[in-house]
Amino acid sequence: MSWKKYSKTFTMGLQNALEYRTNFLLGLLSAVFPILIQIFLWKAIFHSQEDSSVFGYSEAQVIAYAVLAPLFAKLVSTGFEYDIANDVKNGQLSKFVVQPIRYFVFRLCSFLGEKSLHMSIVAIITAIAAVFVRNAIPWDISRILVCVLSLLLAVAVNFLISYNLSMISFWMLEVWGVFLTFGLVANIASGGIFPLDMFGETAQAILNVLPFKYIVFFPVSVLLGKLSSSEMLFGLLIQVVWIVVLTGVSSLLWTKGMKKYESVGG
Repeated sequence: MSWKKYSKTFTMGLQNALEYRTNFLLGLLSAVFPILIQIFLWKAIFHSQEDSSVFGYSEAQVIAYAVLAPLFAKLVSTGFEYDIANDVKNGQLSKFVVQPIRYFVFRLCSFLGEKSLHMSIVAIITAIAAVFVRNAIPWDISRILVCVLSLLLAVAVNFLISYNLSMISFWMLEVWGVFLTFGLVANIASGGIFPLDMFGETAQAILNVLPFKYIVFFPVSVLLGKLSSSEMLFGLLIQVVWIVVLTGVSSLLWTKGMKKYESVGG
């Protein structure tokens, strides 16, 4: 049955996460240093001025953002675009074309299998970190549930963005530089480093029409109590709209890309 082959793909993704667990843990450990740097930076900024807030953030809130944003970014991160690029470049995509399996669903199940372990670990670390910055978080159960839902939708949005980005492998031979540059820009545009409402009005106007804002900045803002109930509901709706739009785009790019795809050799 079709669901069995995809459940096997999910299991393979989980096994892959277990196999490379040390690499994941080292990557997670490396995220500690940028967080510490930001904490020291913001403390120095607040202690050097008389104002009790910066761009509407108190010292406790901005430090909480500096702690939570990188962790949320880790929760929704992908990385499989390099695998898709390899499949296209080396002709490995051919086996998915001739076999009764949808490549999009295969990648989704593999991603979820690998992500399930990573998300569990990061979620525990995030919960512990939230305790340390508890003074900046309004502990409202409904707000926490909205934050969790927004994170799940953010995973879907980021998966689709990465999948669509990987489709450029059909038109470009070497895409590593593109992926690296895009990752750096997307991290900034999603609010993974600084809150987006600290940027200028022009930058905010541009970011408001892009999906990146709803990957990190929106879930963190929900948890910190920066958004009203109507703003939270609107943000969730925008996430759903982006999921629908990006799913349609992925289907279109796959159809166009397969017309360009060539597999030479045995």
